[in-house]
Amino acid sequence: MARILAGLFVASVIPHCVLAADWTYCIAPSHAEHKLYMSPIFATDGPVSSAESAFGYVLDQSNFRHDDVQCPRSDDESSAVNMQQQTISFNHKAGNTIVNLRWKPTR
Repeated sequence: MARILAGLFVASVIPHCVLAADWTYCIAPSHAEHKLYMSPIFATDGPVSSAESAFGYVLDQSNFRHDDVQCPRSDDESSAVNMQQQTISFNHKAGNTIVNLRWKPTR
């Protein structure tokens, strides 16, 4: 009986773990041009470095001059939205132009 209960518990937990995803968006400042390139928020279950590399590659291919690429992560979409709004507010106050890009990593 204990084995059956343990099996049911594992079977009910695994799908939730597999479906769990972080929420993120990517940014890349161009300090020289006073711009901040920004992606929309998206769900991801991959490593941050993959999204950062992919976003940087797209910027490079588009000939957008940029500095470092970052993809801040959050546990839920609402927190990611709040983080992104704070990023926008901070950069507006610093005099940077926000360049919103329609980009999401491919799966």
